[in-house]
Amino acid sequence: SSSTERHTTALAMASLLAVAFALPGTQTGRSAVLTRRGAVGAFVAAAAPVAVSADGANSKATVDKARAIYGSRVVRLASASPEAIIEDQNAITLFISGAYRAGPNGNTQDKAISKQLLALKKTALDGAKSGDAAKAQGALKEMIAIAKLTEQDGYDGNYNPKQRRNPGAPPTEAIVAQMGSEAYALYDRYDARSAGAPQKK
Repeated sequence: SSSTERHTTALAMASLLAVAFALPGTQTGRSAVLTRRGAVGAFVAAAAPVAVSADGANSKATVDKARAIYGSRVVRLASASPEAIIEDQNAITLFISGAYRAGPNGNTQDKAISKQLLALKKTALDGAKSGDAAKAQGALKEMIAIAKLTEQDGYDGNYNPKQRRNPGAPPTEAIVAQMGSEAYALYDRYDARSAGAPQKK
């Protein structure tokens, strides 16, 4: 885990510093200089940042969130222009990596689906870059079918960015049930769906 790696790195650095700055009486001459140079070099190597990589530790909550936020964007891209697909291609990547455990700790089924979706992503982007909207949209529609995606970030979804909710709040359905006729306040000051709603200034 990351905490174990940090602990191990800290111990290594402490040991190297102890060697590098040993008391003068313990080492003499050229050997001491070489030892210190080697220790400093090793210290720099140990301090170098470790490449970031996903460990595949998805939870159901993070998978649901990836499907709702990025999966919804993928659904809309299936009817978008080639330019829009290229512009929002990161949504496809974030959906696949967030919804499927395809890393070293991933499961066989997720790895297989992830491989399919990544191939479709390539097809979609190749089509979009060549201006072939039918090819790009067709690949995205196939991706949506395989992943069983639907738009989940709309008015009643849990991840609508317009919702004025607090972290850890209950699902939207529960909040709306509690608010009754005032449920519109979760989204706005006025009930936009009401004919008599005052106009925002």
